[in-house]
Amino acid sequence: MTKAEFMQYLTNGICGIFATVRQDGMPEARGWQFQYEEDGKYYFATANIKEVFAQLQANSKAAFTYMEPSGKYTLRITGNVGFMKDAEQKKLAWEKMAPPVKGKYKTWDNPTLEIIYIENAQLKFEKGFNDTERVL
Repeated sequence: MTKAEFMQYLTNGICGIFATVRQDGMPEARGWQFQYEEDGKYYFATANIKEVFAQLQANSKAAFTYMEPSGKYTLRITGNVGFMKDAEQKKLAWEKMAPPVKGKYKTWDNPTLEIIYIENAQLKFEKGFNDTERVL
């Protein structure tokens, strides 16, 4: 599988599982919506009032997993989370966000909206339910 093939499955707004590390060292996973990929960064949105935001500030390690509905592939992105700080970049990123994110936050400058990204990512995929995981 190439990166282009990998990205055919990870479309804007696709739902998967986003995992972080809690302060006690235990993993924490929750349903999450992938937004888009650009220049090797994988973008997501969250609120700075959520526990997940505090977890990411304390430990930037994260993963996003998506299982293709037929079960043909399981895809995973792992890496470190970065936080978008620049207002102009945030405004441009807002235009690429999926409708549910726009519906929740209403505007790109909502004070609780945080746009985050996984960088230095490792892409992995597994075909079906076998034991052979491959790294792209």
